Amino acid sequence: MFETRYKARDRGFRFSTTDAVAIGVFTCAAVVLWRLDSPLWWMLVITAGHFFLFCNVFRIDRRHELIWAALFIVNVGVWVWFDHLSWAGVLFCQLPVTAGLVVANMRAPGYHGVFADRLNPKPNGHLEGRIP
Repeated sequence: MFETRYKARDRGFRFSTTDAVAIGVFTCAAVVLWRLDSPLWWMLVITAGHFFLFCNVFRIDRRHELIWAALFIVNVGVWVWFDHLSWAGVLFCQLPVTAGLVVANMRAPGYHGVFADRLNPKPNGHLEGRIP
């Protein structure tokens, strides 16, 4: 009567129509900002690109996404503070954060992104729907 039901989940890379639409919208928005000579058009590209990697390729957990976002804000804030904001500087400082969080997530037992079949050959709690 009060049986707990779990939603079965998949592993590996995923891509949907919604993802294609989101990529198109972000691309159009970045082009519009670039053509309007907005100096921060590249921030949209960096965040949208990482969002796609985190949600579709490596499928990292929400906690790691939030850590990345907080460190991105700090990273940009530091560059603004020193009045040297540039896409190259921000990206150069953010890529080690991205790599570290992806590696940490890939080593977790609930990892279900790209190469999960090789890294986690046994079904885990996430795939059975018990781990968010």
